[in-house]
Amino acid sequence: MPPTSVLACATCMADKGSLVGQAQGFAILFMLGILAFMFICAAAFIVTFIRRQNSASATAGADLI
Repeated sequence: MPPTSVLACATCMADKGSLVGQAQGFAILFMLGILAFMFICAAAFIVTFIRRQNSASATAGADLI
């Protein structure tokens, strides 16, 4: 016999106006901010290495001429 109604706990489905729901929303935004920061750091790291490689290539090429 299937259940007639399924209820989620307050952790999964908090009320929109409750403090738990607001805290969950802010926690998600905080984690997305941390994730964006990590992606920006990784991109900056890669761009730094590309610039250093291009600079080293240009310097090595100028020395050969």
